[in-house]
Amino acid sequence: MTKLHVIRKFSVVSMAAVLAVGTLLSPTASFAAEAGTATSPYEIGRNLPTVLLNQTSNEAPVISPKLNVTSSKVIRVIVQLSNQPVAIGQYAAEAGVRSFATESTETAIDSQQSAIVNAAKAQGILLKVNYRYNTVLNGMEVSIPANQIPKLAELPGVKSIYENSVYYTIPVQDPPSLTATAATYDASPLNLIGAPVAWQKGLTGKGVKVGVIDTGVDYEHPDLKGAYKGGYDSFEKDNDPYEEPPIAIEDDPYGTGFAGTSHGTHVSGTIVGRAANKTSDIVQKGIAYDADLYVYKVLGRNAETGRSSGSSAQVIDGIERAVKDGMDVINLSLGSDAEKDVNSPDVIAINNAVLSGVVAVIANGNAAKQGYYYYSMGSPASSQLAISVGASTIPTKQFASTVTASVYSSEAAATAEAVSAAAVNYHNANETTTVTADAYGQSYGLNLMAWRTGNEDFQRVLGTSPLDGVYVGLGLVGDYKGKDVKNKVVLISRGSATFVDKIKVAKDNGAKAAIIFNGNVKASNPLEADLSESVVGRDGPIGSSAFLGDGFEYIPTFDMAGKEGRALAKEALKSSADALTFKFGSSYPKTEQRGDTMADFSSRGPNQDGLLGIKPDLVAPGVSIESTIPAYGKFIKDASYAEAYTRQNGTSMASPHIAGLAVLLKQEHPDWTPFDIRAALVNTADVIKDENDTQYDVYSQGAGRANVASAVYSPALLETVESIVILDKNLNKKTVTNYGSSAAFGVLKPGSAEQTKKLQLKNTSALTVSYKASIQLHADVTSDPYNPTSTPDVSNISATLKGLDANGSILLGGNSTKEFSLAVKPNAAAATGPYEGEVVLTANGYPTLHLPFVLHVGTELPDTGLGIQEVTVSNTNIRLDGKQDVTDVGFHLTSQDSNVIELNVYGLDDELRGTAAQYVQSPTEEGYPLFDPGYYQFNDIDNVVMASANGTVSLKALEPGTYKLQLAAYNVSPTGAVDSNSIHTSSAQYRIVGTEKTRIATAKKPFNYIIDGNNVLGQSVITLPNDNRLDYKVLSSDDLKYVDNKGVLIKYPASGSRMTRLKIQITSVTDPTATVTVNALVKITAPKK
Repeated sequence: MTKLHVIRKFSVVSMAAVLAVGTLLSPTASFAAEAGTATSPYEIGRNLPTVLLNQTSNEAPVISPKLNVTSSKVIRVIVQLSNQPVAIGQYAAEAGVRSFATESTETAIDSQQSAIVNAAKAQGILLKVNYRYNTVLNGMEVSIPANQIPKLAELPGVKSIYENSVYYTIPVQDPPSLTATAATYDASPLNLIGAPVAWQKGLTGKGVKVGVIDTGVDYEHPDLKGAYKGGYDSFEKDNDPYEEPPIAIEDDPYGTGFAGTSHGTHVSGTIVGRAANKTSDIVQKGIAYDADLYVYKVLGRNAETGRSSGSSAQVIDGIERAVKDGMDVINLSLGSDAEKDVNSPDVIAINNAVLSGVVAVIANGNAAKQGYYYYSMGSPASSQLAISVGASTIPTKQFASTVTASVYSSEAAATAEAVSAAAVNYHNANETTTVTADAYGQSYGLNLMAWRTGNEDFQRVLGTSPLDGVYVGLGLVGDYKGKDVKNKVVLISRGSATFVDKIKVAKDNGAKAAIIFNGNVKASNPLEADLSESVVGRDGPIGSSAFLGDGFEYIPTFDMAGKEGRALAKEALKSSADALTFKFGSSYPKTEQRGDTMADFSSRGPNQDGLLGIKPDLVAPGVSIESTIPAYGKFIKDASYAEAYTRQNGTSMASPHIAGLAVLLKQEHPDWTPFDIRAALVNTADVIKDENDTQYDVYSQGAGRANVASAVYSPALLETVESIVILDKNLNKKTVTNYGSSAAFGVLKPGSAEQTKKLQLKNTSALTVSYKASIQLHADVTSDPYNPTSTPDVSNISATLKGLDANGSILLGGNSTKEFSLAVKPNAAAATGPYEGEVVLTANGYPTLHLPFVLHVGTELPDTGLGIQEVTVSNTNIRLDGKQDVTDVGFHLTSQDSNVIELNVYGLDDELRGTAAQYVQSPTEEGYPLFDPGYYQFNDIDNVVMASANGTVSLKALEPGTYKLQLAAYNVSPTGAVDSNSIHTSSAQYRIVGTEKTRIATAKKPFNYIIDGNNVLGQSVITLPNDNRLDYKVLSSDDLKYVDNKGVLIKYPASGSRMTRLKIQITSVTDPTATVTVNALVKITAPKK
């Protein structure tokens, strides 16, 4: 059958994000000890030194006598508040006074500061916060009219107000290192996940080894240098996993330039940043800042796409080396959205790492979008044994703006100002203006997505006069070649590179500002922007997934709707190089976002494990996360790390938060298994809700946003006990016990029989504990925002707990385990759809534990929207031994626009090896007929593929090894053109064990026995096998009187029978070197008379 098309390879790409957020702090939940409970872990001593007591006594607020409070002039003052700063709180915690330690947490301090600011605004006080302090001073530096200072002093919680003194330089000395307890860093995400509570407990990661499997690390960064202990570069195959440096266009052998890699350094800082940078105003404090860091570089420059990527082989190599090096925790902020298989090669490696005792934490992906919301997670997050992490938000401040863009024709360039005045009537942020023959003009309402730290006076930076603009395509390094963008505004299409990289390249080329419109690359060329009038899912603004916030390396960058941006870009391309201008408005309204919601880009479950399992397992902050970035000190002499920090977005940023928490728990409980650590984090996660106070569904948030402040005080763990079948490294099926942190029942028919899942409560402490058990069904949860549906009526679901004590409780002795079960049953009236809930265990004095569960009511697995699902491989090992020679690949085709289905084979290096099978129905006058949705199967797939080389297609035998199977369905026109929007893929894998020589050896065996010959004159005495993989040929006969050299019978024996020896050659069709000659004994018999 003619080969029509081969789908491009899919690769493992880093999930570096595209968002960011401000620095408002959110409160962290805490638990109060039950009075008199001596066994409660919250019961601590009550002794505090007199010096601290004196510092915490109530006093009237003090106003400095140096302040002239009669003037209306706006001045800057230091406002000290009543709660104690972090340093005092840490001392109090060590001394055993919980009340002072609690009021001195960064969460409590931020809460008080925010309350003061809100109260001041409510009182009409014109106050602007310039700086916040929390470590050695609980206070703020603010700008305020001097005559409003007395009113500010009256607010509850204000302790003193002093002038902001002016200081002058003294002889320069080497500054002392900022430590992790006295650093200026963004504490907002740390507070949300409860890290300060774990630190107060003495948990800093000391003695624990964490491996970051990513793009490498800048181990010269001052915040990482002390933590870095080693690693490996699986990308370049050497012992130095350093980040790849930037390459200028003129120095680049590819001629495109390269921005360098940085992703792994950012991830590493979130986990182990030691706040040791002496040269910067800010530092990075990691969650487990005393842990030992090892880095395994598996992702690197891909010159074809301009992005960082790596193959499955490189990722697997990194995992294996991390396990061999004795990592306690590994973090993988990477994945492939195209691969969903729970037994992909990458997942197999992850599963084996977990079974060896390594905690594996994986980013869930950034692929949730219109038309591809649920089922958007990929591999290796699909591992049933690992911890998969979604992204949540943190409190932010955001700015809006208006801009008028004009494009002038070449003829009108000389009179641009006149044309602008005549052609552009600005009314509001969204109104289209007139378009004349000489000019294209339009006004837009845009949101700022990034800006330089400390530069929020955007009117001063950008002004209100027209600025020259330049369209630079995808904004890659090579797109600036030959373009002068200095002090100009660059217009950039989304696609190929991360927003962070696009902004960096724009800044490096001298741009004043950037506008990024929602777009994508061309399907035919990943280095060119698609300027089609409409691009699926990318016609509106990029939205919250574009928000980055402030950073040292940013310039003002704006988010533009895709349809408007593409139209503007096309107009710019039609005109002269200097025809595009932008004029910004004078106002940049600011809004505050509360945060602690789901990031819209965070990939959603369910997992395609046959039971529609809950993924992600939980979520963590992944929006506007500030961390370390490279300054490439290894390659750049005297590199400055003063501004080597940035904010990035993505589940790549969320995952290291959980990895850091896992390190803290591993320090506290060295004997805990990876399942125990997962359970502790998931059991104690805080359920989060959207802006409308609707609880997020479990396929969005898993169990909720992590809160280690509860996990470190939980004496018990709640887990499922479930046998699952996975594949080992040789793709053999293996049954293992998964101690899960959630339960999934798959699809149940309305009115079907009750289904149960075994649960266990595991007491890891020496104390006897008692929990009250209950079930909460979720009556109202979120759904796909692009296709919203109501939550099914949960009253049609029966959910009960069995095996409990008589009063519905569980009494558990120290270091013991008790099993019980969760039973669910839909009644006959249950509507089709997902139903969810949670098992809840409460105990006095201890954190509440919960375990989410889900079931789907229906008659078959729901349509994933991916076009192909439910892939099965009958035999995962092809041995060519006569017993396991072929496999059948089945699948459910749900797309309705496919007329070609094919099975492609890729190596673990993600290079296409060939096509194993392809199916196209006979064409009609209208073209190739469409396939009906339904179940299909490719039969007899072996080690042979159709491979294309030098314009010709031939059969090729695969070498032994593990391969990816890619099912692809798409639509091709009568002329052979493929509709890129019709491509649907799904994946599986198989393993080739035997070679063509094995096939030959197997084919040889039947000739070891005497063969009864055919006794028809003029015909061959032997019927050779009809095998399209092997060529059989008779070379000679040793009895030419009766059988000729072609094996044809020419004469009967006179009587009885006689033996004839034929020499037969067997040769592989695909590998001529695989050949053998056998001597076949053939018995020919005289006809009966």
